[in-house]
Amino acid sequence: MGRRALWRGVLTAVVVRWVLPAYDEAASIEDLIDRIAEVSAREAWDYDILVIDDGSADATGEIVGRIARQGIPVRVLRNEQNRGLGFSIRRGLREASAAADAGDVIITLDADLTQDPAFAPSMVRRIEDGYDVVIASRYRAGSSASGLRWVRRILSRLASGLVTLLRPVRGVRDYSCGYRAYRAEVIQAAFERFGDDFITQRGFACMLEIAERLRDMASFTEVPFVLHYDAKRKGSAIRILPTIAQYFDVMVRVTMSGRRAVPVPVLLLAFASIALGTLGQVLLRTGAQGLAGMRAVPLVVSALGLPAVQLGLAAYVVSSLLWLAVLSRLDLSVAYPLGATGYVLVVLAASATGEPVSPLRWSGVMLIVVGVLLIGWLGAAPVVKARPR
Repeated sequence: MGRRALWRGVLTAVVVRWVLPAYDEAASIEDLIDRIAEVSAREAWDYDILVIDDGSADATGEIVGRIARQGIPVRVLRNEQNRGLGFSIRRGLREASAAADAGDVIITLDADLTQDPAFAPSMVRRIEDGYDVVIASRYRAGSSASGLRWVRRILSRLASGLVTLLRPVRGVRDYSCGYRAYRAEVIQAAFERFGDDFITQRGFACMLEIAERLRDMASFTEVPFVLHYDAKRKGSAIRILPTIAQYFDVMVRVTMSGRRAVPVPVLLLAFASIALGTLGQVLLRTGAQGLAGMRAVPLVVSALGLPAVQLGLAAYVVSSLLWLAVLSRLDLSVAYPLGATGYVLVVLAASATGEPVSPLRWSGVMLIVVGVLLIGWLGAAPVVKARPR
């Protein structure tokens, strides 16, 4: 019997279920399975290995079958034609989760030897600590990548930064790495909730899609690892531009489907508040143009007697009241970006009425806007706590 762990107060036999999507990996698959078996034996895990042969034209499936006959707990499911990484990951996760018991761990990793199974024990320990999803991350202290072109490094960083800004998942920096450990219960719950819509992307963007689907269902964490891209024994299958397009598709289509719709009346109140605030800015600037050089008290007294200033103040008061109503009814992840938009419009109005706006002030405005957006979007990321041990 394999190692036993105390999860949820119940002593259970933990099975580690490896899922390997593979397309034309005859040159690598045997060495990878040997390495998985070695790590699993050293950790005293009960384990099995599921290879999803994605319509390979080489001997990938035959090699796995031969290894199975030697007594290694491995089996292969074959897609009759190449269906893409997303389909294979979905099929593998569904099959593994259907066979899993409470507390089992499902590990996915590429079949091309770039992701060493030696890092799996640290991932399983984090599952034992109570986390639901553990990602082997290239962006944590102690991580590194060998053999990766600088273009891929930059694009990967940009993609991670964009997702972190727009739709962050708490605890995640590396959204595209497929080397992950999942608590089987979370995957079971995801298929129950989403069905086949759990994973719809065909290509590499499926990893982002999985994270976004699980963002309000699971607690995430990451461990560092070393990506050995120079260990690949065939050319890369990733197509950069289509993958970027798929990332945008995930963020627009999949992630937005989970947002609550903003009530139209509240949205109209928000735009009315922004418009009145902008109008108030224009009226105050134009009404007080002839009062330059006066002392503070006479300036205020004179300004308050001007109709334009009075209207401007009234517009600001009404704008503030409307905005309070908006904040009481609108999710902050929407309210903050709207507020940032309003601030930009106010500054633009000031510039349009002749007030000189220095480059330093414009830079400050941009920093404020970015900060507000970050606060708003990061605040939209749900807090899902790790389960107590």
